Amino acid sequence: MGKHQAGRRALGTLFRGLVLLLAIGLVAGAGWYVLRGDETAGDGRTCPTTLRVVAASSIANVVSAAGRTLRAGTDCVLVDTTNADGRPAAAQLSQVSADLWIPDDAAWDTLAPPQFLAAKGTLNAYDTLATSPIYMVTDPATAEKIKVAGGGWLALANLLNAHTSGVKLAVRNPAMSGDGMVAAGAVGEAVWLEKGMDASSLALANMLPVTRTVNHDLAATPGAPGEVGLIPEYALLATLRLAQTDRRYVIGTDHTALLRYTWLPSAAAAKNPKRAAALKRLYAAFTSQEGKRALAAAGLRGPDNIRPTFDGANVLPEPTAKPFEVLAPHHVQHIFATWDPEDRRSNLLIIVDIASTNGSTSAPGNGSASPGTTRQQPIDVLKQGCRQLADLMPVGSRLGLWEVSTGQPGYRKLLPTDRLDDTTRTTFTRSVGNLTVHRAGPGLLDAIVAGYQSIRDDWRDDMFNQVFILTDDQNKDSANTQAVDEMVKKLTELKNPDKPVTISVVVLSKKDAADRLKNSLKPMDAYVDNAVNADDVQAAFIHVVAGGLHE
Repeated sequence: MGKHQAGRRALGTLFRGLVLLLAIGLVAGAGWYVLRGDETAGDGRTCPTTLRVVAASSIANVVSAAGRTLRAGTDCVLVDTTNADGRPAAAQLSQVSADLWIPDDAAWDTLAPPQFLAAKGTLNAYDTLATSPIYMVTDPATAEKIKVAGGGWLALANLLNAHTSGVKLAVRNPAMSGDGMVAAGAVGEAVWLEKGMDASSLALANMLPVTRTVNHDLAATPGAPGEVGLIPEYALLATLRLAQTDRRYVIGTDHTALLRYTWLPSAAAAKNPKRAAALKRLYAAFTSQEGKRALAAAGLRGPDNIRPTFDGANVLPEPTAKPFEVLAPHHVQHIFATWDPEDRRSNLLIIVDIASTNGSTSAPGNGSASPGTTRQQPIDVLKQGCRQLADLMPVGSRLGLWEVSTGQPGYRKLLPTDRLDDTTRTTFTRSVGNLTVHRAGPGLLDAIVAGYQSIRDDWRDDMFNQVFILTDDQNKDSANTQAVDEMVKKLTELKNPDKPVTISVVVLSKKDAADRLKNSLKPMDAYVDNAVNADDVQAAFIHVVAGGLHE
């Protein structure tokens, strides 16, 4: 099973129950409703085909308008539209036997039931029907801060991470709309592209305490000086006449955060000649005059990304930067896990290997310490990371802790993997305190094999299954080609495609060792990286609870 395939499977399994609960909650509120077409064409005739469509609320009226063009003639088509956003929309696909899904971004496809959607290119699958760029909306002084810092999404991320800047964020709940998912993702993506995956995980975690999550309002409107609201163009166009005169609209100069309303037919509909023909007609209807007028009235751009004519729209600067790519499944999971503890549910074993021939070792420096400042010891950095990780994981996860040691079998099970609750969390914290620096010696490679087998045998289908190894490679295990090859051979024999287990290895301050292990562990799709400072280690711990460290 490939990395993205495993990620999609884990996401689908992990969130199925949650999205159903969310959908039920929205039914009780105002965020979910059904726009039902008449059972007849309006003149007493019964249409031979009814298409069931699940659409994002911000494009539902466009779907309805396009559908009305299909009601004429003896081969008329009725379009029955369920209006649902975010995760609840994915739950609706099976419930209403949807023929078509039009989410407000292509990245939502990762939550669709397995094999539900038609393959890319089939019946125009994955074509973009409409777009809407996302703006940073704030007061003049804060807009100037963003401009001075660089004017883009990376500038915003840096200001949010520098908690002394006074800049705060308002964003819609990423699980409930593309407005929130793509907007929050833009902050993380800017850091990812500039500084890498681990830095992105740390940036999102650091910005959450200065972020106000909007769960009910239509837009993340800034509420106080210093707050930056992330709002798509379609929502701004609807309120421009009422906009405050002192408000500033900033578009990213490094990248454009872009909602992509995506045409996603179901695999079943694609195989049904009658429904496939109806879907082709509905697709064409979006380019009809009525469809184009509805798109403009909704404040949405077409696939050509040209802004609709709207009074007052000239106050919004036109995007010029290249759009971010569609968020990959692991990136989406990363965003969800930042906001919701339930998305950090894992079956996780941590293996720690810190050794030195003289009984002590220098810590990876944080890169910012002034001369004479005491640097943290690696074992203390790892202890801090372990405690933070345990605090981030929700009750019901599974967590274990081993350490490499001298003697046989070369490792100690400080805490066997067990269900995490208040009692075991306390026990884990106590076990972390017992982690020690050991003399350099063999044991790491055997511990990895045994740990992998342990998690595989205890595999859980409702959470991510992972082995997370932290080592300073003092024993130079990475350079022992024969021993590493033997380890990989054993791991390959243990590998079960139906029970995927992620291996993540972080090597402290030894890039050459990390490179050797990364190359050797390719058959296991393992993630291997080098941590050069304490922030790198912290980021690795934060990211592992977001569903595993992988590219």
